[in-house]
Amino acid sequence: MPMESRPLALCMLPRLTPAMLILAAGLVVTPAALAQGAESDTSSSAAGEKIESSSSPLDSATPETLLEDFAFYVNIANTELAKANAEALIKKIADARKMLALVEDSANMQSRFDEAYRRAMLNPDLEPYAAALWQLYEEGRRARARDPQEIEKNIGMLTGNSRSRLLASSRLKEAKEYAVPSLLQTMIDSKDAALRAESQIVLREMGRDAVLPLCAALNGAGPAGQEMIARVLGNIQYPAALPFLAELKEQSSAGPVKDAAEAAMARIGGDEGKPAAVLFRELGERFFAASASLTTFKGEPHQLAWSSIPGVGINPTAVRSEVYGPTMAMVMAERSLRLDPASRESLSLWLAGNFSRQIATPEGYLNPLYPTESDGSSAARRDPMYYAVAAGSGPVQDVLGRAIEMSDTRLARKAIEALERNIAATGLEGSVAGGSPLVRALSYPDRRVQFEAAMAIAKANPSSAFDGSERVVPVLASAVRDADARFAAVVAREPERQQAIREALEGDGYTVIRPAFDLSQAAESMNEAPGVDLLVVELPAESAAETIERARENPRLKATPILAMMALSESNRIASRFERDALTRLARDGMDAAQVGEASRQLTERASGPRVTSEEATKFSLAALERLENVAVAANPVLPIADATTPLIASLKTATGDVRAQVANVLSRIGRSEAQVALMDAALDASGADRVAMLDAVARSAKRSGNMLEERQVSRLVEIAGSGDDAEATAAAALMGALNLPNARLVPLILGN
Repeated sequence: MPMESRPLALCMLPRLTPAMLILAAGLVVTPAALAQGAESDTSSSAAGEKIESSSSPLDSATPETLLEDFAFYVNIANTELAKANAEALIKKIADARKMLALVEDSANMQSRFDEAYRRAMLNPDLEPYAAALWQLYEEGRRARARDPQEIEKNIGMLTGNSRSRLLASSRLKEAKEYAVPSLLQTMIDSKDAALRAESQIVLREMGRDAVLPLCAALNGAGPAGQEMIARVLGNIQYPAALPFLAELKEQSSAGPVKDAAEAAMARIGGDEGKPAAVLFRELGERFFAASASLTTFKGEPHQLAWSSIPGVGINPTAVRSEVYGPTMAMVMAERSLRLDPASRESLSLWLAGNFSRQIATPEGYLNPLYPTESDGSSAARRDPMYYAVAAGSGPVQDVLGRAIEMSDTRLARKAIEALERNIAATGLEGSVAGGSPLVRALSYPDRRVQFEAAMAIAKANPSSAFDGSERVVPVLASAVRDADARFAAVVAREPERQQAIREALEGDGYTVIRPAFDLSQAAESMNEAPGVDLLVVELPAESAAETIERARENPRLKATPILAMMALSESNRIASRFERDALTRLARDGMDAAQVGEASRQLTERASGPRVTSEEATKFSLAALERLENVAVAANPVLPIADATTPLIASLKTATGDVRAQVANVLSRIGRSEAQVALMDAALDASGADRVAMLDAVARSAKRSGNMLEERQVSRLVEIAGSGDDAEATAAAALMGALNLPNARLVPLILGN
């Protein structure tokens, strides 16, 4: 099939963004991170708009001169002039291929540009400009390699002289998956035997970059093509091909095809004895875990997902890199479920992938493989919660267990929401056994996960005790008070920086635990807090890395977002150690309050979701109180409501409005003297309608549990009954009746004394 007729524009390339170009706006310090904000486009025409400068003589200089001068001034360490030339060059370059030509058309510019780039990346002031120029250069190389006409031209050169073959092979490998359709078509259909052989060699030498499109081609190819593809996959020996080969072996009726698939699996080794359904699920697990070996275009905004169209060939679909892993996990889980519909493991993987895909989807992005109902597509899928609720508690518990193991807070919350919705239909009696994911969630580092797990368990109203049941009521009670509370810890060597970071975080709404010089010193203060929602570290690179690794070994910090600040050169040195830790962000040291606040907001929202607003906190508190009231009404011995007494008394002192009224209501159902005494103290400290409401709550407590008030409170009650306004006096009198006070207390009111 001609490259031009394929559905995907194969030369699609990213465009530079402000994050790649201005250090002041970007807090991440690695070139890879600067490239993460790239958007898809065929050019970098907007790059020049991203760095603003006033008119200067450089505006009239040629791009060739600007590049020469950039390299020159970098090498003599003149930062200002190097930056000015880079800025002017970026404004002039409208196409990445022009940047490629600037570098490659000059005899010695390639080596000079390489050297200037490496030096500039060590200079914080030049780093974003050097990264932007290098990105342009890399885009140009990719555009040339992936151009359909260039690919066809390079395939034609494979039968030329040795130099032509070497150049063509190198550029085809550089094109990676984009070159596979044409190479595959040439290998199968070309009448030139030499060209067929050379195409096969290139595919084999491309290694894993060719595997997924070749696997997609197995479905649509005829028997002869399937044999050829199987042999190439066997020669590449990449495990991702195993499920596709196993499926071919299981379903093909052609003996030679079966033999070729079996031989290829034997060459790859490892799991050739497993059925295809299991192998597809295991490959899906690798995609879900975002295995780096399955990501072909690292640092680019899109990856390719491959499918086969009968009579047409293999079809690439561009998928945003953020959602590629969970999307492909779903694709593989679906293939597994088609072969084994009863597989709970594959169903659980699909549900987890669907939630994760939803969580990771950028705003406004429409996933071409899984369109939503709002797209108006006939193939639209319902919201992921629909499928999770329909699946029942077992598979969703598996999703929650996966989230806990991965410290994926947002996925854990989605799973708990699904479990809570499931309770009415299926119950969770079998899901609250000791050690179940829902019970383990009560000890998860993120307190919102704890709160939501406790509410789900309370809604299930379990009838038998289990390990961890004693935590449910206290967690619910703490949710009433701490629904929107945020706690942060600070570890830094310099006292001045400790204080500056503390003030920045407090200004952003955090309660900051006493700052420390190292993690051990901070541990005691952390243990006194209900949880740690953010850890900010400003240490030299090795000390910071050790601190992060020790924090991840601490159960209380395993899922805590960590913002680690250090010198630019040092962060580049250790960045690879944490590139797969989505909860850790490396940033430059010395950031001001606004930058610390913005960096922490971005990190915590990515890790845990949007911050809880005051309105959401009120809803959260009322929901927890509703669960506590239900527990009290049911008098469930597994979930003793008395365990909520102390935290609810504390909440009574600070709560307002509906939350305060509901706290009083729950306390009135707790048959303990300290609850009734606290309610009466709240009534005595209040006035007007609030006092009336509190007196009514004490009366309800007295009717249920009898008189447990102190003498001082009874005396004040009699005073209010005799001297208060009508509403207060009537409420006080009603309470006196509920308390069954002796006549000696009542007669003076009757006689007017």
